[in-house]
Amino acid sequence: MTTCLSPRQFVEPPPLKTAVRSLFENARLKAFFFSLDGTAFDGVPDVEAEAEMVSLLGRLAAASDGAVVFLCERPLAEVDRRLAPLILPGCASGGLEIRGPDGAVTRLRCAADLDPVRRLFDRPGALPAGVTVEDEGLAIALRHGDHAELAAATREVAREAVALAPAVFALRADAETTRVGFAGASLGRALHRLMNDPALIERIPIVFGAARADDEVYAAARDFGGTSIEVGGRVAHAADIALPAMNDVRWLMRDFLAELGGA
Repeated sequence: MTTCLSPRQFVEPPPLKTAVRSLFENARLKAFFFSLDGTAFDGVPDVEAEAEMVSLLGRLAAASDGAVVFLCERPLAEVDRRLAPLILPGCASGGLEIRGPDGAVTRLRCAADLDPVRRLFDRPGALPAGVTVEDEGLAIALRHGDHAELAAATREVAREAVALAPAVFALRADAETTRVGFAGASLGRALHRLMNDPALIERIPIVFGAARADDEVYAAARDFGGTSIEVGGRVAHAADIALPAMNDVRWLMRDFLAELGGA
């Protein structure tokens, strides 16, 4: 059953700890996974708030001996640019780029393999007017906003791209973006791979997410006895706990820092 916590409960730490007491048990055995799409990147209102979030991620990583991990649909280069100066372990490009706790990076596909999709989208008139194309290396992001008709037309073209090689390409979509990338990309499988790393294998994951794609991550966290936390107003989600906004996540991060003795 999902537990919904009202903003008022986060004004004072004691009610928060009462509501989510089990999260703080054995705090040094926890690994903190942040799905950056919709939380640390899209879930903050401005540059100042994003900088504060990056600072908290760094402090939590130091206090937890490096057990802060990111999950992201965007390419690794963008993640590192947005989180600078932090260099965290995690997965990018929907799980196709994985950096382990030792800093080694594994790329499961080659960007050039996506060239047939690029050529299709580059044709004059291939995409509906109003769609912005962003080449992410291991995926092509088609940004159509939350306009239902534009999204439907964009996904129709995206399905044509996938049909070029159905065993190779795949479509992933959320409310405002449709991506054509590679079949086999999976944030859930990436979490499994990261949790089986020797540096994390004895940890228990706590996952923060905010998008439909994060439901598979929530399921993966349960495979390791973990807890999933949905941030924002999405109603139909598979998380264990729902928090209203990123400000509530920052409260929770500060409480963990206090438990871990972090500065």
